[in-house]
Amino acid sequence: MMKLSEMRLIGETAAGGSVTVTAERPVFGLLYAVEWVDGDLADGGQGVLSCTLTHSAVDYTLLTLANPLANADAWYYPRVLVHSEAGAALTGTSGGDRTMPVINGVLSLAITSGGPTKTGGCIVYFYE
Repeated sequence: MMKLSEMRLIGETAAGGSVTVTAERPVFGLLYAVEWVDGDLADGGQGVLSCTLTHSAVDYTLLTLANPLANADAWYYPRVLVHSEAGAALTGTSGGDRTMPVINGVLSLAITSGGPTKTGGCIVYFYE
């Protein structure tokens, strides 16, 4: 049985306003939700949550937050398209064509334009 876990990716920006926070351990599971913690980050900053895949060292973007989305605390539920057995994207009008993304690697959050020495980030909720 899978259990819901959390991982905090909160950091302090450098003088240039950027920071990358990398998880302490790899994760294998399903992404459920992301809680954006604005903290005292400057308005207009951007955040990109990604996973560096264990088997290929390729970065996979899970969520991109750009101004004005990253200017306040908020919850996000990233989902990806599902496909048929022939590999065709299945689309629907009420969101039933989406599923939780698989995460298999190390999570990281890159914040840009967050202001000098400001703190913020996200809490990632996932089933493992």
